[in-house]
Amino acid sequence: MTSGIVTAIAMLCFVAIVVWVFIVKKKEDFDEQANLPLDEEGKEKGKEEKSS
Repeated sequence: MTSGIVTAIAMLCFVAIVVWVFIVKKKEDFDEQANLPLDEEGKEKGKEEKSS
């Protein structure tokens, strides 16, 4: 009985996370975060801070 309740809670948590990631979050947010490593302006700021 207890293992069934724990399994159901775990499944509900998983479904909630999937819904939040793929439905609630906006595509623009993911695109912006995906481009962060490629941001040239951010790289230039990092080089300036290291050389100081």
